[in-house]
Amino acid sequence: MKLAPSSDAWVRAACADIPTLLLDHAHCEKKAAHTAVRFLFKYPEWPDLVAAMSKLAREELVHFDQVVRELKLRGLALKPLTSAHYAGELFSAAKKFGDTGELLACALIEARSHERFVRLSEAVPDERLRDFYRELAAAEERHGSIYVELARERSDWDGEERGEVGPLLAELTGREAEILARPGQPLRMHAG
Repeated sequence: MKLAPSSDAWVRAACADIPTLLLDHAHCEKKAAHTAVRFLFKYPEWPDLVAAMSKLAREELVHFDQVVRELKLRGLALKPLTSAHYAGELFSAAKKFGDTGELLACALIEARSHERFVRLSEAVPDERLRDFYRELAAAEERHGSIYVELARERSDWDGEERGEVGPLLAELTGREAEILARPGQPLRMHAG
């Protein structure tokens, strides 16, 4: 999946405010686990999805614990943080594509996380965080692929030919770039 690259300005801002970035990252991992569990309830009769989401939810919670540990090491506490509404807007754009679109929106969120973790692994001054982001980048790439494969399976049920998600993904990828580039956003993993 080819996303618009994150700007150098975002990378500089992220490196300059690691506490906010880590706090938002913790919330992102928590939301990703919640989304996976929500899919378990939504599609209990879909064995491939159930197996994938059960594993993914657990992995996202491990990542959440790891980020919370990073916060604690820096003397920071997990606390509420306002949303940049990235995921909400992306899910709204995907709604017209039904369940396939929802799965593709998840794939794009994971792909954006992957892209940003790669950038951060090359830029943050803290070697420990660079290694952490490198590890997470690989997981996020895998998660994005899982969602794309599930979207391909779901496209059968939504009346499309199996695997015909390319045009939907292309449209949503364009919308994701627009959402990401909205002016005046706070520093977030999926904004700016």
